[in-house]
Amino acid sequence: GRQTAIEHGFLADFYRSGFNGLLRYFTATEFTGGVVTNWGLVPEQFFTVYLPLLLEDFTQLGVGLGLIGGLGLAITQPRRFLPLLLWYAIPIPLVIVYGQGEQSAFLLPSFLIFSIFAANTIILITQLLTRLLRPLLPTPYSLLPIPYSLLLLLIPLLIYPQLNHNLVWLTRKWNRDIYHEWSDALNHPLEPNAGLLAHWGDLTSFWYLQHTEQRRLDLRGLYPPTEDVVIDWYKRGNPYLYIAGPLQGWATGIQDRYQLIPWGRLVRIAPHEIDPVDLLPDLPSIDNAIFKDSLRLLGADAPAQATSGQLFPVTLTWQALTELHPRTTVSLRLVRDDGIVAQLDDSLRSGWFPTETITSGQHVLSYALIPVPIGTLPGDYRLQLVTYADVNRPWRLADGSPVLDLKPVEIVSPNANDVDVPVYLKQTFTHDFNGEITLAGYNYSVSRVSQGKGFGLEFLWQALKKPEDNYTLLVEALDANGNVLRSDELQPVGGKAPTGSWVAGQFIRDQANLVVPASAPPGEDALYVRLSWLRPDGSHLNLRRWQIPIGSSLDLDSLTIEEKEDRVFDPPSQMDFTVEANLDNKVKLLGYDTPVPIATNSESDLQLHLPECQTQEKGCQVSFEFYWQALSEMARPYRVFVHLVNDDGDIIAQRDKVPGIREKQPTTGWIPDEIIADPLDLPLPPDVSPGRYTLRLGMYLPPDGPRLPIMGIDNQPLGDFVKLGTIEFVEE
Repeated sequence: GRQTAIEHGFLADFYRSGFNGLLRYFTATEFTGGVVTNWGLVPEQFFTVYLPLLLEDFTQLGVGLGLIGGLGLAITQPRRFLPLLLWYAIPIPLVIVYGQGEQSAFLLPSFLIFSIFAANTIILITQLLTRLLRPLLPTPYSLLPIPYSLLLLLIPLLIYPQLNHNLVWLTRKWNRDIYHEWSDALNHPLEPNAGLLAHWGDLTSFWYLQHTEQRRLDLRGLYPPTEDVVIDWYKRGNPYLYIAGPLQGWATGIQDRYQLIPWGRLVRIAPHEIDPVDLLPDLPSIDNAIFKDSLRLLGADAPAQATSGQLFPVTLTWQALTELHPRTTVSLRLVRDDGIVAQLDDSLRSGWFPTETITSGQHVLSYALIPVPIGTLPGDYRLQLVTYADVNRPWRLADGSPVLDLKPVEIVSPNANDVDVPVYLKQTFTHDFNGEITLAGYNYSVSRVSQGKGFGLEFLWQALKKPEDNYTLLVEALDANGNVLRSDELQPVGGKAPTGSWVAGQFIRDQANLVVPASAPPGEDALYVRLSWLRPDGSHLNLRRWQIPIGSSLDLDSLTIEEKEDRVFDPPSQMDFTVEANLDNKVKLLGYDTPVPIATNSESDLQLHLPECQTQEKGCQVSFEFYWQALSEMARPYRVFVHLVNDDGDIIAQRDKVPGIREKQPTTGWIPDEIIADPLDLPLPPDVSPGRYTLRLGMYLPPDGPRLPIMGIDNQPLGDFVKLGTIEFVEE
């Protein structure tokens, strides 16, 4: 019937047949509450509304071409011009006074006519040039190609800027956010024949998915989102209803009249007398899962198997034990070997709701679709859950752990024919290595990188057939002249997926981290990456294109290298303490400054009064500014450590950091003779005892070493730390 057609988007409730319906449609009666009466504003809004829309759709050059072409057509062909002018002008006053919807979309007929006027300018120019050149040419036949040649010349000059403008405008304006939002909503656990309550404009996206992608054809859309529509829905014997957007004028006090349950992107609404527990789906229960005494997990459900490159659905039901912050977040992860391979963090209340916070006792359903990256290795993983309002302070369970282990999940590889390479990956097309391996896509973590800084490179490999051996990936960073700046030989996925274990059609996700040398030549397109696969004997696999060998290495897109600014080569003229310690002929510690008073009546070098520093906001700490001098370039990012030890060598306090102010000067960015100022604060434990202690310093390769040896005058190692001096803590 009519109501069913309306709920499935086949018919608008404001549709009326006959002349009266046509009149109501063109006067926008249903949208404006009656016939529009503000026609007197048309002259003003032509300049304040229409012209900005025209300039947004056309470049200034395009507007100029349209005006010239329209005027020219009016002079040369008035009988053609008048009907075009009418088609151009009629929509303008209607659209700008209604002020509804996407006005630029409703003005497309006018813009189309304006484009015809602009195109007429090009015709007028070619005709004018033909007439001007006619006396200079010997025969009429030579005139024929002139307009066409001129047209070809004018296309890049006049048409290309407009096309580029339109593409940029469309790219900026249109996205798939609404599509993804409704796709997500339709994946939620919804009962058959349930209703979705929203504004008519919002429901058009829902109906689009229903009829073009055949998604949940049983669901029905209800509008407008008023209480009368809800009451009528229940009177017709329909029990299942979800709010899919803001309500129309009746949100105040709604929780006193209805049961509301946040339902992922939606809100479940039901008569107030129904127990909210009965509205939740029956999920496998979770015992003793209370986070921070604030949020209880009631149940969780997820498939036992996930497919790489696809979405993995997880449904959770909750009850708030206290009032929850609006930023309360649920983090779901698929992990293996303590590494996260897929993760989705989303607000506990991710859709519309009449209150900002979630009140104590409120029941909630959260629904998540975890994107499992294509190329994730098949195998056994764990589904884990973390909650937080501040990502740096996760809520803890009763046992003190912030992580709840939900269940095991097996990840399997997809059918190769069903895989769509993610759009953010660049594709090399038609290349393969020896017919065994192809690079299906790759992406840089940056487009510009500074001297001495690193960047990530993501790969998506595909086995065209089972590789014949375990190959090694050679990744080389080269400058614009082809000189190798860095090279690394890598085992796929850190050695977890040797190529000999790949099967035909399988996708493998991998990554590499490269560091730009500190002395790399800067400039646009100054760095590019070259990939090769090496056999166990060191020989290269052939690179083929269309099955024709073209070499052994694949070149990827280039990157820009930015020059490191404000390098310093003059050492400080004065330091509190001079050290001159050589660390493995890579770097020299010249000395350091410190605000800690120098000891005068003690055998120690420094003396700190504990009562004075304990009253400071940060507590007691020993501050330094070290001065390093690079002796050679370093390919590895070493960290600085400072230890405070007692007479037995026990570490009382320590601090590890990347060198430089705010840790912005990694050792990979140093060039010979460069001076680096390195501030460091060493916090002391609150219960530090008075006495004399020793300060030690060194550098190590994270995470666990080794340390750089300290070299003596004879270039022999003396140890792996520098003794900076002694410090005495006193209470007097």
